[in-house]
Amino acid sequence: MARRPVGTAFGQTLDDWRSRARRELGLDSERPIIATGHQTLLWHPGILAKFLVVEAFASRHDLGRANLIVDQHAEGFGRFDIPIRRFDGALGVRRIELCRPRKDVPMARHEPFTPPPLPQPLLGALPSVEIGARSIFDAVSAHRNATNAAMQMAQALEDLMKPWCRPMPGVCSSDLIRTSMARAMLREMARDPHRCADAYNRAVLSLPEVGIPTLSVRGDYVELPLWRIRPDGRRIRAYDNDVAQSIEGEAGQSKAQNPKSEIDLLPRALFMTALVRLCMCDLFIHGTGGANYDRAMERWIKDWLGIDVGSIAVVTANLRLPLGCDDSEVSNVDAATNEARWIWHDPEYRAGSFRPGPTKQALLGAIVAAPRDSAQRKAAFLEMHNRLADARQAHKPIIDRAQQRLEQAKRYAADCAIARRRDWAFPLYPPQMIDDLNQAAERCAGLASTSQAR
Repeated sequence: MARRPVGTAFGQTLDDWRSRARRELGLDSERPIIATGHQTLLWHPGILAKFLVVEAFASRHDLGRANLIVDQHAEGFGRFDIPIRRFDGALGVRRIELCRPRKDVPMARHEPFTPPPLPQPLLGALPSVEIGARSIFDAVSAHRNATNAAMQMAQALEDLMKPWCRPMPGVCSSDLIRTSMARAMLREMARDPHRCADAYNRAVLSLPEVGIPTLSVRGDYVELPLWRIRPDGRRIRAYDNDVAQSIEGEAGQSKAQNPKSEIDLLPRALFMTALVRLCMCDLFIHGTGGANYDRAMERWIKDWLGIDVGSIAVVTANLRLPLGCDDSEVSNVDAATNEARWIWHDPEYRAGSFRPGPTKQALLGAIVAAPRDSAQRKAAFLEMHNRLADARQAHKPIIDRAQQRLEQAKRYAADCAIARRRDWAFPLYPPQMIDDLNQAAERCAGLASTSQAR
């Protein structure tokens, strides 16, 4: 069962804050809500699995649903990779461009775009990849008149998921920051920024493996977990004076009265998920990465505000395109490298032997027998290399075959590295593979229901 956050914050119960936030966000206020979300990039199946599970659980248990649209994300949405088979039979990766995002501009402040024509044909691509790439371009183009790039991509993803997921009510990070709960938290940050930042830093330092940087705290300024959006649309780190000015602007000053009264703020990751789990939903479905860094958020909120946030579940999946590479047959590149090196330096080398061949043994013996730094030792050394050069010519077919085995091993290893990738955009996969993933999500929902019933 999902654990709802209980207790009080800023003079009101968390139940009251939650009900108020859901009304403000236009979410279902009558039923528990299960939610998930991600940056509006072209998701791989591991992220799609979160949405499939939300759909399965919501349908089985008559739950409300919500999709967190992480619209403070910048860059990374303008391209995607596809695997191709080159003319020589090797696998390769081709990058397909949708647009060229403006640097450091969050998607919420980035204008929508019209993709260029899809390159045709996509030589060497699987049929599902070519069909999927076309569907991506069509979906993105269909929403080129959206309010911003985040909503354009969110609506395109919604279209692409329709065979498996009903559209979900969407909540943007820029919506969350305007809720009453968020404004109360901002006022508390402005009232005592050091306390907020110190609690945040203790939390992230307690989990160094998560890799979240600390906030900068100095006597004259305190960094807070928000982005400030500059007039040119770029995001920069926000500080206590930015939050204080935003609160002042909220108090009713117009921009004409105070040009600094309208400070455009967006939440960073931990502040965003705190709002999600405190007031947006009863159960949030994370992927493995989000679940990992959210442990720091839980510790921060508990330390700073003395409250617990709501529950999460973790869902992921590994799907790989059928690219014809069998991991069990991957050649050992190190072994092939060692063999080629041994044969080059000793053409009489035989696999499995760790001793020089008889000719090289005799030549090495002559070097060892000669006095150190002597003309005889130098002559023996040069004689060995002359004899090895002759042996390489005499054993050229053997050396060439070893080099060929090495190149084949390297190529097969490179092919398998591409074939093992799990991060291709989900529309590139054969529909039957996504159907199977959807059935797994439905089984997951059924097993969880059975477990709860027990």
